[in-house]
Amino acid sequence: MILPAPQPLPQHDEHPGYGGPLALLAGPERIEAGWWDFGDPHRPTVHRDYFVARNRRGQTLWIYRELMQPRRWYLHGFFC
Repeated sequence: MILPAPQPLPQHDEHPGYGGPLALLAGPERIEAGWWDFGDPHRPTVHRDYFVARNRRGQTLWIYRELMQPRRWYLHGFFC
């Protein structure tokens, strides 16, 4: 299930958490879109590394980290 909007994740020493620390199971898978539209302010660019992660409750999450500063982590969805 993809969330309607990505949610920021807490992080400790640059590692993401969701109900505790997350274990990264797969990734990164780099997504870069919009590079051909540089200079067009109406088309945002995307530079992210996506990961599959698991939390202590056994939930499997789809998360990403922005490649641009401040390099925040976000929850994008859940695997059912």
